[in-house]
Amino acid sequence: FAFMLHGNGLLITGSCSEGECWHDSQSGLQNTAETCTGTYIVRLSDLMLQLETNSLYGDLMERTIYNALFAAVSPDFRRIRYFTPFDGKRFYSTTLDTFCCPNNYRRFMGDLPGWLYYRTKDGLLVNLYNASTATVDVADDVRVRLEQITDYPSSDNVLLKVDPSREAGFTVQLRIPGWCPEATVAVNGGAAEKVAGGRFLSLQRIWKTGDRVELKMPMPWRFVRGRQAQAGRVAVMRGPMLFTLNAARNAALASHPDFEPRQMMIDPAEISPPQSDDSVRPGGLACRIQAWPAGNFKFWPHEPRVPLLLTEFPDPAGEAIYF
Repeated sequence: FAFMLHGNGLLITGSCSEGECWHDSQSGLQNTAETCTGTYIVRLSDLMLQLETNSLYGDLMERTIYNALFAAVSPDFRRIRYFTPFDGKRFYSTTLDTFCCPNNYRRFMGDLPGWLYYRTKDGLLVNLYNASTATVDVADDVRVRLEQITDYPSSDNVLLKVDPSREAGFTVQLRIPGWCPEATVAVNGGAAEKVAGGRFLSLQRIWKTGDRVELKMPMPWRFVRGRQAQAGRVAVMRGPMLFTLNAARNAALASHPDFEPRQMMIDPAEISPPQSDDSVRPGGLACRIQAWPAGNFKFWPHEPRVPLLLTEFPDPAGEAIYF
């Protein structure tokens, strides 16, 4: 983890590796981000979360799942990628479906529901946000039914229903992601409490059937600075989601003979609110931002910008994230 988090070993997608080897170049070409690697980053993060109760590991699980791993499978779940680069074309495996990546991916999908909620020594912990239900035994005679009502990560609102089998005192911990500048939490319609990101918020009280927790995690657009091979560029993120350029969704721009995504210049001041886009997933989002095509900005900053549409990273035709 030290190498990944502090030594340029972790990619912005939440994965790592190049050609099944460690690397710190931040290259995103061809044999980048083996699917097995992504599944084991999540598994290792799960173990570290249980050992240290550090919300950073939950943040990493979320980043890897929504980007690296959801981009590693075809929309119909019939094909798996060996590698998922973020620069250039992506390809699905054409070999027999018996090697490690497809099988580790299936194990990952089977285990994924178990990483949403955890039992703790004094209650329970909510790690991942998704429309879901679960039951957690917080004591020998107290079983809690949990339900999340949300369309996260499209929106920033989560309603958590907490229904214990009887009135009981225990702690509910909520992961407040590090990317969230300030969340708000309200219990049973009461006053909203402001909470800084990058921590677990502990709610200790006497819980009873019908209790509700409303969590709001604002998701401003973020421009994340590239490192190493990506120095001088930024990637666009919102919440846990990374956005990518699909040339087919920008046909007029991509048809220009000088089109080179990595050389485009985006204007952070001219980014629009998220727009609905079902091309990658139902209820998904897209990003629209103004950009200068390659070459135009170098000597003529007054040249007109053009609209650039970015889709969520699992877009099978995504081929660039840094600008």
